[in-house]
Amino acid sequence: MESATLYPADAVASALFSSSSCEVQFSSGGVEVELIDDLSSLEEVSKSHYGANKVTHRLTLVAGRNEGEKWLDEEFVERCSIEGVVAEVHLCDGRTMLVGYSAHFGNEQPLRLESLTYNSGTSLHDTPTLSLELVSEDSEFSKEIV
Repeated sequence: MESATLYPADAVASALFSSSSCEVQFSSGGVEVELIDDLSSLEEVSKSHYGANKVTHRLTLVAGRNEGEKWLDEEFVERCSIEGVVAEVHLCDGRTMLVGYSAHFGNEQPLRLESLTYNSGTSLHDTPTLSLELVSEDSEFSKEIV
């Protein structure tokens, strides 16, 4: 994953969906943090529960301790925990995904804070990191933003 910008759940001003993609406009700016190469990920798992499809979206963002300072802000943590956030995720293959907002649920199933972890490292030369893990459940996979 190259980067991710997190927006308040109610920041989606408009979203037009097709079967495989969407066009989206945000009403406010988001929080973007420089990520550590190859440690962040977007995982989407689809399961059928009594015939209904359920997709769990797990966004794990890892940044250096100093770069992730914005994640430690009390207001930001509260927003991620209670209101939730919507993410614009830039993948290494060039696609940009909308996570935490869908055609079916709108902003009713945003990403919410699962964990915020500080890791000091195990050796003298390790870079201290912050890991932000956000999770949401929906009925379909995330759509590509075009």
